[in-house]
Amino acid sequence: MRKALFIDRDGTINHDCPYCKNPKDIVIYEDAVDIIRDFRKKGFLIVIVTNQSGINRGYFTESEYEKFNSALLKELDRRGATVDAVYHCPHRPDEGCLCRKPGTGLVLQAARDLNIDLDSSFVVGDRDDVDGEMARRLGIKYMIIRHDESAR
Repeated sequence: MRKALFIDRDGTINHDCPYCKNPKDIVIYEDAVDIIRDFRKKGFLIVIVTNQSGINRGYFTESEYEKFNSALLKELDRRGATVDAVYHCPHRPDEGCLCRKPGTGLVLQAARDLNIDLDSSFVVGDRDDVDGEMARRLGIKYMIIRHDESAR
């Protein structure tokens, strides 16, 4: 089994737009790039887990989400911060799905798909009530990241 860094996207890796859909809006935080590189060097898989309720709210399509994500991953890769997989939840909070963070469904699916040992994995996000709570429910170590806006 492998260990993984589960990292949030909007507000953690990329400046939260909000409802980011246009690749022109990609503004990556350098400290997030450093975190991804550091965990990769330590042998962690890098897995983005992200709530994307803008899809089911009708703010953008699955295709627009994929286009934004593809541009983000390309830019991260260019900076030496390669991501192994991305899991997203398109549901609104009122839909009650298990994959929407702080629910654990995205991480549990990634763990099954990628043979991940959750006990040796780690979560990084920008919100304790979402990313931190998800990590607590899973019993995974986590870190909340607060960005210096000048670090963009």
